[in-house]
Amino acid sequence: MPTPNPANETIDDATATFVAAAHALGPRIAAHRDALSRGPDLPPEIADALARAGLTRLWLPRNLGGAELPPVDYFRVIEALSTHDASVGWSASIASTGCRAAGLLAPSVATDLLGAGGFVAGSLSPTGRAVREGNGWRISGRWPWASFITYSTVTVAICIEHDTNGVACTAPDGSPALRGVMLPTSQVTVRNTWDGSGLRSSGSHDFDIDDVRVDDASTFSLARFEATPHQAGALYALPFITMFALGITAVSLGIARGSIDALIDLAQHKVAAGMQAPLRERASVQASVAKAELALRSARAFLFETVDVLWTQQVSGRAADMTQRALARMASFNVVNVAKDVAQMCFSAAGGSAARNAAPFGRQLQDAQVIAQHLAFAPEHLEISGRLLLGMPAGTFRF
Repeated sequence: MPTPNPANETIDDATATFVAAAHALGPRIAAHRDALSRGPDLPPEIADALARAGLTRLWLPRNLGGAELPPVDYFRVIEALSTHDASVGWSASIASTGCRAAGLLAPSVATDLLGAGGFVAGSLSPTGRAVREGNGWRISGRWPWASFITYSTVTVAICIEHDTNGVACTAPDGSPALRGVMLPTSQVTVRNTWDGSGLRSSGSHDFDIDDVRVDDASTFSLARFEATPHQAGALYALPFITMFALGITAVSLGIARGSIDALIDLAQHKVAAGMQAPLRERASVQASVAKAELALRSARAFLFETVDVLWTQQVSGRAADMTQRALARMASFNVVNVAKDVAQMCFSAAGGSAARNAAPFGRQLQDAQVIAQHLAFAPEHLEISGRLLLGMPAGTFRF
């Protein structure tokens, strides 16, 4: 059983309460292990438990009933939840990062959408059309990878703006004029398309919106993928795409932590065929545990350090620092790849036991691999970070 705070950190009472709530779901998650391994969605009892514990609203504004946690505290909560199951942690992270978009709407509109305990899912792929119609927009399109959308109450979708004649609009720099749209999930059609090799119960389905009209007040401009917040507070002024990538990173921390914990537990009692002593007595297993722990703690520390600086800059009202943003994205990339390596080390060290469905190692490895395939962690982001560290322009606005 993982400790509530594996790094022995000092955390405030609010964060500790959420971390404890995440670990309290462990037995319930274990009881649904078979269903979680099949998917495609979380079992209803688990989805309901997440919402009741407030774990789907960690980045929702406080004035809407959310936690509005600082990023590093948020990491600790998602990490704790993901030690038990990556799909559960992923779903909570998607919902919570989606709720951050509520800070981009007028408080009265956000209250109407989310003030009754709801949460957000959706897609940041700009694959839809928003056609200007009076003081609103006519929305149509299909969007991929909308994790946890089946249980969401609000959907966010990114569209390319079109004028009243249906002509695509561009920003002054020639990039597409983008618009984020938030509307009740009851107005979208969810397509049962998810069949992942990992994150099997994340419910990352496609969805359609078919000629639905929304008012201006339920949308926000995303010029160069940046948005102007309506909510006070540093959380909603942080860079849009950067925060999405960071929001899902902590799931990988939890996978790696859970994999190491599972190996340590197995090593106490498993005696491999032809051996006289348990795995913990083998030098190779000892080295694997040490290497895995070293890699995870190093990656975690770099992530926390860089994001804490980004957060401190925003709280102090300083202008966005692209170098610090690059460091945070590097740390994010590092975490998901280290988690994949750690899961592989633990899988190998566990021997034949890792091949059993009852053991967590195979699921953890598959989950870690699927997360590392996400566009947010593509290797190209290292090139962008390198350009920024070299004093060059990023070369993209999706960073």
